Amino acid sequence: MRPTRLRRTARPAGLAVALLLTAAATWVLAHEGHAPLPTRGAQVDAATGQVILSRDAREALDVQTAEVESRPVTESLLAYATLTAPWQNHAFASSRVAGRVVRLHAQPGQSVAAGDVLAEVESAELEALQLELLNAQNDTRLSEKIVADLERTVRVGAVRGQDLIDAETKLRQNRNALAVARAKWAGLGLPGPDLDALLRAGTPQPRTFPVRTPVRGTVVHADLAVGKVVEPLEHLFEVVDLSAVWVRVDVLEQDLHRVEVGQPIEVRLTAYHGEVFRAEVKVKGAFLDPRTHLNAVWAELPNPPGGDPRILPGMSGEARLLLPGPAAATAVPAGAVVREGAEHYVLVEEAGATGGSEYRRRAVAVGRQAGGWVEVRSGGLFPGDRVVVRGGHELAGLFAQGVLRPSPEAARGIGLEVEPATLRAVEDVAEIDGAVDLPPARRASASSPLAGTVSKILVDRGQPVRAGDVLAEVVSLDLHALQLDLLRARLEGELQEETYGRLKASGEATPRRRLLEQEALANAGRQQRDALRGKLRVAGLADDQIAAVLKTGAVAEAVPVRSPIDGVVVGFDRTLGQAVKAEEPLFAVHDLTRPVIQGHVSERDLPRVRVGQRIRVRVAGDPGFLADGTVARSGRVVGPDSRTLSVWVELDRPPARPLRHNQLARLTLVLGRPRPVLAVPRSAVVSEGTRAYAFVRQPDGAFERVPVELGRADDRFVEVVRGLNPGDPVAVRGAAELQTAYAGIK
Repeated sequence: MRPTRLRRTARPAGLAVALLLTAAATWVLAHEGHAPLPTRGAQVDAATGQVILSRDAREALDVQTAEVESRPVTESLLAYATLTAPWQNHAFASSRVAGRVVRLHAQPGQSVAAGDVLAEVESAELEALQLELLNAQNDTRLSEKIVADLERTVRVGAVRGQDLIDAETKLRQNRNALAVARAKWAGLGLPGPDLDALLRAGTPQPRTFPVRTPVRGTVVHADLAVGKVVEPLEHLFEVVDLSAVWVRVDVLEQDLHRVEVGQPIEVRLTAYHGEVFRAEVKVKGAFLDPRTHLNAVWAELPNPPGGDPRILPGMSGEARLLLPGPAAATAVPAGAVVREGAEHYVLVEEAGATGGSEYRRRAVAVGRQAGGWVEVRSGGLFPGDRVVVRGGHELAGLFAQGVLRPSPEAARGIGLEVEPATLRAVEDVAEIDGAVDLPPARRASASSPLAGTVSKILVDRGQPVRAGDVLAEVVSLDLHALQLDLLRARLEGELQEETYGRLKASGEATPRRRLLEQEALANAGRQQRDALRGKLRVAGLADDQIAAVLKTGAVAEAVPVRSPIDGVVVGFDRTLGQAVKAEEPLFAVHDLTRPVIQGHVSERDLPRVRVGQRIRVRVAGDPGFLADGTVARSGRVVGPDSRTLSVWVELDRPPARPLRHNQLARLTLVLGRPRPVLAVPRSAVVSEGTRAYAFVRQPDGAFERVPVELGRADDRFVEVVRGLNPGDPVAVRGAAELQTAYAGIK
């Protein structure tokens, strides 16, 4: 406390001596824990807000002070948090062939690197493929020898030329069979050097199919034993990379407008009581759960490298989203702020000494409140000033107001606005409940045209995408088979066309029937290739990928999963390596640029609603949102359970901030526009029991509470039948706070 001499003041009648023997002592005794003040020891000037306390009075009230500080005062939103593994860090490992497990190389809890072999599968299918390759190689070599021998004998006229043509055709067929078998080997992901070694050896080699992990991490599940028979695409191992974990925070619809990417988050996990993990919002989801009306926002927490992971998928806790604010603000302890109606004030110590202290009341506008501190946005306080933090509420009784005259700080704190009562059109309206809806053309599911397993995820949560963008890839045995069919058809077709050309060139030596049959075979081959090209295009392969199959035999491993529309990714609940069915929805994509609002009109209001009617729209998740629109369509059927009719409203212009599917809305249908009447905004009227009031500002700045009689009302204005005159300055914002203040002085 700063030492100073206790000043004595001599003031006119405005200086009141308080805390005298009767009223003051009785008042102090009413506060438990404090001894009565002496009959003398406090002087109060209510007009200037000055209090002088003697040492005895100060000790009786146990007055204590603290410094005003410059510090951040951060408000927060509290939400439930769960931890999940990132899409790219969670995978299943499976076999591409059916067979029997003969060796296991990993077990739950073991760390593995991407590509490590976790198990080996003995497969009859693999044995058959080796035999197919060796037979094709042997047949090719034999055909090459036969062709070479026939070429020599044809030159000396010992055999017919047709025999050579037939032998060359057989050679091409055998080479084609070998090329297709090679493509099968590559399509199963088996190493090329192993294939070369097999063909050099010329005999089947003992071989198993390796089950590899798609990602690095820890094996968290493996329901396997040596000897178990497994099917293709069956989930054999589950692997999770725990280097980082996603934090899913479910935010209430009403708080969505307060959350932005980059916002700090404090996470407290049930497993680590008292420990705080700090992160920031990385993704703000664009999907509102239709049942809970929660929207997910995402953060990420890393695990410390080189040690056992502490943060694990499946953990839960709470998250505090820290709302943006100034890095430093003028702040006082929460106990220093006294609220009296609409006013907030503190008692500032102006002088203090052993013998007594002097304090002055100072009105303040308060802002954020958190952690026991209150931000002071105006009021002339500076860091280093000392304010009363204990005893101030007892001293507050010395400054009871007799009139309702908000200080500038109070007016700012309650957002006080004054407008003159004037003539306005109070419309005839009907209010109905509704929700944001996306037309079917603006909601899409992205799926794989063929069955398989998810091999790559190429997008993130909430990521904008364009129609045709690849969102993921699915390894598909059906795709493999289609490409092999195309490769086989191309090789066979080329052979048929070449044979047809040679037969045609031979002239009359070839019977006409044989020539026609060969021409038909060549045409059928072209049609088959065209059909297979079409199937592969439907499967999502690009033209250059199809051309690669035809030219080089390079088989694409995966089917692309493409976005059907422009929009944002709002949903994905699969895992790398997970088996998926053909056309099974994998991603949800929403185009949020032009939402509509679906309203539910009650049966009694049906005659008042028509297509083309004007309407105003408000949404629950954004208090500042107000849009105009038109009733564009009607469902034409009353729901048997809800007894409501669905109508759809198109907004006049796209919303400035995206609206989410299923976001709650309130619709105001404009049914008529009568002549103007004296009216005020609805926010200007307060109620007490069955009576309605408005606050009118007087010339001296004080507010008088005036009883009013109300007439018609719409969603914006209410008619005042009696109690106000045109031009009366009425509080249209902050009226509820003025009502609270009025209750304290009446």
